Amino acid sequence: MEAFFRELMSADALGATIGSFCLILVLVRCKVPLGAAVLVGGAVLGALFGLGPDQIAIASLRGMLSPGSIGLASITVLLLGLSQTMRGAGQLGEIVKLAKLLLRRPAIAMAALPALIGLLPMPGGALFSAPMVESAAGAAGESGGRLSAINYWYRHIWEHWWPLYPGVLLAVDATHWPLHTFVLMQIPLGVFMAVGGLLIFRGLHPDLRVRGVSPPAGTKRRLLRSTSSIWIVPLVWGVGTAVAWTVLWAMGFSRGDVLAIAWLSAAVKYGPLILGLVISLLWTSRMNDMGPGGLRKIFARPSIYGLVFLVMCIMAFQRVLKATDAGRAMGTELQAMNVAVVVVVAMLPFISGMVTGLAIGFVGISFPIIHDMVTASKDEPMAASYMILAYACGHIGMMLTPLHVCHVVSNKYFETPFAPVYKRIVPAACITLALGIAYFLVLRALGM
Repeated sequence: MEAFFRELMSADALGATIGSFCLILVLVRCKVPLGAAVLVGGAVLGALFGLGPDQIAIASLRGMLSPGSIGLASITVLLLGLSQTMRGAGQLGEIVKLAKLLLRRPAIAMAALPALIGLLPMPGGALFSAPMVESAAGAAGESGGRLSAINYWYRHIWEHWWPLYPGVLLAVDATHWPLHTFVLMQIPLGVFMAVGGLLIFRGLHPDLRVRGVSPPAGTKRRLLRSTSSIWIVPLVWGVGTAVAWTVLWAMGFSRGDVLAIAWLSAAVKYGPLILGLVISLLWTSRMNDMGPGGLRKIFARPSIYGLVFLVMCIMAFQRVLKATDAGRAMGTELQAMNVAVVVVVAMLPFISGMVTGLAIGFVGISFPIIHDMVTASKDEPMAASYMILAYACGHIGMMLTPLHVCHVVSNKYFETPFAPVYKRIVPAACITLALGIAYFLVLRALGM
């Protein structure tokens, strides 16, 4: 085993990628702002792969100024604006109060509310649900570490299969499965995550487990209206996406054409979501009798834009990573070391998830390599089980990395460092991964 790890770290691509990731962790530990640490880590990674300073700078700028980055930044600003509008109008408090009445136990509301927000594929969406978790916890005196862990964990229980997530759609393309097949095969992974997250509630304040009285009549209707600012977004997203693709197909564009044109791909991917957020903002403003002046005041706050820099830095890192072709190099090195296929299938997405902090990151880097490697091997009849194992491992890596934007913003909101949150989510991650591996073994035994 010791010889294996020496060989692993001596591998050029693996050693450089893991080394740059460790550098980012060290810099964050030394109180360097995460955005700056990510930029430094990206520059070091590029240098280790032989990129010159000009190539690193160009790749970083392209990452920051790409249509996708601008789309993500726009969504981040609108999301924060919507969150603060709802909070300032007392709407978030109303949602929490009604959800607590309907769910009857605060502990259930603490998990259900971020899960509700998790249905929206928004970067930094944990920031939206954080005030709800805080309000649901009330004055019980729970630590920021536990509240952030609950908020962060349950925000992502849908990301294995919910088709609004870009990572899911990218995985469907990579595996060449029908969407409904992928969804049905992946749903158990989301269930495992919800079950594993129950460990985070160990030792919860007893008051948060007390069952309340039956809710008064009309609670469901009031909750539906109060949450309209939330569900209106996926509604507009769905309709907008359908209309966009219909128009493009009528104009003669294929899916491949759209994905090949950066600005058009970003418009289709982010445009309907941005439109949904804008409409939700206008609806929320009208519902709460807030005029244009109120919205202007909210969007004039500097705090609205502080997160944009971090998003841009992460996108710059991803572009440098893409320029190095580190994903394919890591896959080649692992295969050259005669590592078993199942180990590569587990490790490559996990490392990619840790480095990128995004589902679309670990899917985009690792799935093309894994799919080609598995289908070309003697295990071809069991390709489905291997791809599911890959997604399970990649998602756990994404959840454990400090580069995940939701992890960062949730901790920032609850004013907690990483350590108390890791203390809660690592056991949950171990249980989730163990259940995922067991699911893989069952599918493999069935010849899938």
